[in-house]
Amino acid sequence: MAIDKNGKPLPKGITLRPDGRYQGRFTYGGERYTLYGFNLKELQKQMQDMQYELEHGIYAKKEKISVNAWFETWIEEYKANSVKFGTLKSYQECFRNYIAPALGKRQLSDMRPEHIQKLFNDMIRKGYSRSTIGLTSVVLKGMFNQAVKNKIIRENPAALTTLPRERQKEEPRVMSREEQTLFLQYAETSRYYDLYKLALFTGMRAGELRALQWSDVDFKKSVIHVNGTLKYEKGNGYFRDSPKTATSQRDIPMLEGVSSLLKNRRKCQLEQRLLLGERWEEAEGLEGLVFANEFGQPVSHDSLNVDIRKIVKRIKEEKSDFKHLTPHSLRHTFATRCIESGMEPNVLQKILGHSSLAMTMDLYAHVLPDTKADQLEKIANLF
Repeated sequence: MAIDKNGKPLPKGITLRPDGRYQGRFTYGGERYTLYGFNLKELQKQMQDMQYELEHGIYAKKEKISVNAWFETWIEEYKANSVKFGTLKSYQECFRNYIAPALGKRQLSDMRPEHIQKLFNDMIRKGYSRSTIGLTSVVLKGMFNQAVKNKIIRENPAALTTLPRERQKEEPRVMSREEQTLFLQYAETSRYYDLYKLALFTGMRAGELRALQWSDVDFKKSVIHVNGTLKYEKGNGYFRDSPKTATSQRDIPMLEGVSSLLKNRRKCQLEQRLLLGERWEEAEGLEGLVFANEFGQPVSHDSLNVDIRKIVKRIKEEKSDFKHLTPHSLRHTFATRCIESGMEPNVLQKILGHSSLAMTMDLYAHVLPDTKADQLEKIANLF
């Protein structure tokens, strides 16, 4: 008869090992299960729990699968055909850069919340942005949640972690009317001048402008069809991805000035193509870009940033203080001009392609007219 550390008889199926651990064994459905523990009562409880889970069909059998191996399975079998190509690539890049180095070699069944929490904390210390850490969390929660559904693990360790507190959002950089005029004045000699003007008169995102093709421009109906955004993948180059969200795919009416700008650009681009001949080489799948570079190739986001910095630097040197701008600042400036002109937020939401009115209101509440006093005046005669 097996005895415990104090010489007392042990329950059936439990023995004491030479290393001081208790070993519990039982058979269910023709398969033997073994558990270990230094505490006898805890081991008995684990055995009871496992027997209950087996009887009720809820036991998640531990498999020797690494985090690296499970990510590949999750991506190929569960994500490849259900998310956008750009999203898929961002998941893979996130895993490769942040998750795999820290957790990739661990066994899936051994993952605990503190392992993932340490990864988040280390990313904070290294200065990674909240959005990068957030994407890392999305990937981990998604892949572990599928492992739970597949009964490979019993619970999702990523769901028990805490993301760093989000810093208070800064108001988006918006140019005043005077700054907008000044910016366009100094940008007039830039090769991206037309792009900047179109951003300021349509509110299109930089990626949408850089992906815009002439087939998206309907001069007869005076409409711009926003159907895609430009993405870049290391090793594969540029590609046109589907819009950011379902509502990002939209039609934007062209003002007469916008139509004239694009017609003139089309004329100049055709002249450039004739001049270059065979040296005009368009990227496959990105033919007929409205804002191609001088050889017909896609325009990079970095080149816009660099160009805008140069323009701002010249303004500051010759005029006065002028705050930093990004390509996205042009979109914010467009939205602000719309609100200042009395456009209804729900109309602006559709033009910008926001997924909800709440998003539009959250971004531009600071420039919406304060009508509280006017509205209260309407009920003043009730008192």
